[in-house]
Amino acid sequence: MNEVVLGSRHQRWPDKAFFKRMLWSAVGSVALGGLYAWPFEEHYIRIERHDMLLPGLGDEFCGTTIAHISDLHCSPVVLKSYLRRCTEAINDLHPDFVAITGDFITGSKRYARRVAKVLSALKPKIATVACLGNHDYGVFHPRGFGPKRNLSWYITERLSMADVFVMLNESRTFRRGNAAIQFVGLEDYWTSNFDPELAFDLVHPHLPTIALCHNPDPAKRLAKCGANWILAGHTHGTVKPQAQFSDLFFPVGTRQFAAGRYQLDSGADLYVNRGIAYGRRVSLNSRPEITLFTLGKG
Repeated sequence: MNEVVLGSRHQRWPDKAFFKRMLWSAVGSVALGGLYAWPFEEHYIRIERHDMLLPGLGDEFCGTTIAHISDLHCSPVVLKSYLRRCTEAINDLHPDFVAITGDFITGSKRYARRVAKVLSALKPKIATVACLGNHDYGVFHPRGFGPKRNLSWYITERLSMADVFVMLNESRTFRRGNAAIQFVGLEDYWTSNFDPELAFDLVHPHLPTIALCHNPDPAKRLAKCGANWILAGHTHGTVKPQAQFSDLFFPVGTRQFAAGRYQLDSGADLYVNRGIAYGRRVSLNSRPEITLFTLGKG
């Protein structure tokens, strides 16, 4: 931005870059849950620690840890330097797995390259697993001005090059000795590609199963498919009140899942991460979050 000196006869007016940032701030107010705050210190991020009890968990996986993050929204208003500090904070937890539940970017393919480079610095002991979110298909997906052609495939490809395994209606099994654990990743709930039956097709019904789904709305359906735990994001710690205009662009099926842990009627558990993008948070309960789960026998 060219400098503007108030009270001076000589003023240099904002350039195109300034107005571009103004536009992205407006986008943030609609698409990311609020205007963005000024940069803040690392301690502003809350680290939540929870036990994840899984039926049938083998001894070899007891004590295993999963760091869960969501809603990175790499864009002109969520800076790479901030996301890099978040990855450093995750690495300091020394997790066995990192699970990422979507909305990696808000914008064009350049931000897919950028976020992939940042996430390549993650150092889990075993693997980083992920699913995509609605913004990974287009800025205002599923209605309005998105989706962008092939954006989700491009993000998936770039993340795979950074050792982030994105599951598109598929599962992955990890083994230690005689023990095994399964992760299932769903395409975004708002897309026509969302297919739980396909995702769970090769899942063994007697092995511990953790599903990754950006939107918490279909959690009960995923539990019926065999998920013991469902990890989600999307809400940024709040659920918007029902409003006819906003529902045209951002339909919400279940408004009861805002943030934290929920036990479903089936006995499965849902955890909704508050996200790490620093959109304006209206309460302490919606501060950006890294969740660390410790696995145990259920």
